[in-house]
Amino acid sequence: MKSSTTIFSRFAWLLCAGLVCVAGLFSESSARTALFADPYIATSQNYFCAGQADAISLYCNVLAYDPSTNVDDWTFEWSPAGEVSDPNAQSVEITPNTTTVYSAVMTSPSGDVFVDDITIVVYAEFSVDAGSDMALCSTIGAGLSANASTSNPVTWLWEPAIGLNNPTLQNPQVLDEISQTYTVTATIAGLGGDGCYASDVIDVISIFPDMSLGADVVACEGDVVVIDPGLPVNFTFDWSVTGESLPVLEVSNSGSYGLTATSPEGCVHSDVVDVLFSQGPLLDLPDSTTVCASAGVVLDATPLNLTTGPFSFNWSSGETVADPSFNTSGTYQVLVADAGGCTSAASVVVEALQSPEFDFPEDTTMCFEDFPTAEYVLGVPAGFAGYQWWDGQTSHVISVDGPGAYGVIVTNDIGCETEKWTNVTDFCSIPLLFIPSAFTPDGDGLNEVLKIEGRNLVQLEFKLYNRWGGLVWEADSIGDYWHGQGPGQSHYVQDDLFLWKAKYRYYTDPSGTLSTWFEEHGSIRILR
Repeated sequence: MKSSTTIFSRFAWLLCAGLVCVAGLFSESSARTALFADPYIATSQNYFCAGQADAISLYCNVLAYDPSTNVDDWTFEWSPAGEVSDPNAQSVEITPNTTTVYSAVMTSPSGDVFVDDITIVVYAEFSVDAGSDMALCSTIGAGLSANASTSNPVTWLWEPAIGLNNPTLQNPQVLDEISQTYTVTATIAGLGGDGCYASDVIDVISIFPDMSLGADVVACEGDVVVIDPGLPVNFTFDWSVTGESLPVLEVSNSGSYGLTATSPEGCVHSDVVDVLFSQGPLLDLPDSTTVCASAGVVLDATPLNLTTGPFSFNWSSGETVADPSFNTSGTYQVLVADAGGCTSAASVVVEALQSPEFDFPEDTTMCFEDFPTAEYVLGVPAGFAGYQWWDGQTSHVISVDGPGAYGVIVTNDIGCETEKWTNVTDFCSIPLLFIPSAFTPDGDGLNEVLKIEGRNLVQLEFKLYNRWGGLVWEADSIGDYWHGQGPGQSHYVQDDLFLWKAKYRYYTDPSGTLSTWFEEHGSIRILR
């Protein structure tokens, strides 16, 4: 609220514009009111947090009324006088306990009097209670709760946010197994700056969240297995073995061993572990075996009793799988270890009988197109005891009538077999280019176009010239054709002799290997 009492002084004024003059009175007070604002009380903030904030500054802003005034010539009177640091100063400090209206009477050097007031809202000092420290067997699902001793609305923040479902709730929930010190802060809502706040601290401790005796154990006969839950010695230990109550248990016999452990606070957990003592993997390999070299033999060292796995395998040949294959004669040893490191060894003598050996192409190409009446054959050497082709033929040579897969099994006189297959591909590597020597574009439906024909040609460049060397037509692929039109297809050329040149590359094998460039040339006549 602002009010003022003003002493006025006046002087005459005359305003002339051209030949017209207007007379009147000028009020100094009204001019200032028009140019500047009345003095007012300014403050750093209009609220106060009791018990925790620094003092608030209030001051009379008279320069807003007259920037040229000398502040020392003004007088100030604050009320309530007992609530400010100096009731006659321009700037004062306050630390109110309750919401208070402060007013100031400001008198200018000329006697003008101005009054203003301001309300400072006071938020009483309050506290936050997060409750007692929590020591829990398991913190998962535990609820935190805090209360503030104020009727004002507050916002909440738990720090750190680790393990909480929502750190901005008044009553968050702990989602993890954790031991953590939390600070909760309540801040009065709707204030600027840091606002008014209070905090409390709570310790959340996970006492005995879980217990594990570990994975089941495989050990070698004669060993002693120590089962250690890793718990403090002040816990109570109740083992499934009668009379055992120590923090660890030593066992030397196969069986299931359980423990129920209780913390000093009464938290209880139980677990069971199986211990299996092994005499080593039980192997079932022959002392010796005879096989044909081409077929080979698979030696499978997988143990008969799989309960002590997983297993590792170390063959003298360097193999590390359970069942490698061998097709050469020799003595092969294997060392097998189970999950407990217990080992068993075996040795197998392999006699590999000679299998038929012969040459047979893995892949081959045949040009069926060039010689359609020729006989194409596949064969293996004669002199073996038997032959069995994929189609039932038993000769050492067979006829091939087209592309496809062809296989044969050859048997020697000791009964060993060798099987081989080949893939026959229809491929003619020699390129062919056919350009007719004449054509008759006369409309009778016969031999109407010049058509480029051939086989196994790629990257073709064909050009046709008249007898004076002018380019008449060009093409870049097999199957292109010419009707006898001139350049631009605006007319038909006359009957005459034309010259052509062709440049091309071809595939030298079915995989697409390209040859170097080749050139051919010739002539063609148009007849009508």
